[in-house]
Amino acid sequence: MYTDRNALKEYAYHGTFYKKEDTSSGDGNLLDDGDETEVVILKTECDVQETNKLFNSGVITMGYTIYFPNPTNEDDNEEIPEGLVPGIRFRSNMYGMNVDGMVIGVYPTQMHGCVAYIKGTDI
Repeated sequence: MYTDRNALKEYAYHGTFYKKEDTSSGDGNLLDDGDETEVVILKTECDVQETNKLFNSGVITMGYTIYFPNPTNEDDNEEIPEGLVPGIRFRSNMYGMNVDGMVIGVYPTQMHGCVAYIKGTDI
């Protein structure tokens, strides 16, 4: 097998970190489903790697590791955005396969990047 190392990209995919906010009226009407709006925390180029998978009682749980460049603030200083915390969602597309899951951890690296761990569930 031959690997062309010149064809490899450090961040080959595009991903979105987001959260869903409930915009219901708050009047206690349980019949009104309300609307969920999507709030984008960060759109970034990234690399997606499958970490693990688990099959239990008909549910497949996938774990992914997401690598992305460290975001910068208005002063061009590297800084993780305030809303990039465990519990938000992540989505991307890797060679036609959708990657979607909940963020369980975000950490900076010493190589001017960040790593995020996500868990996704497929039934």
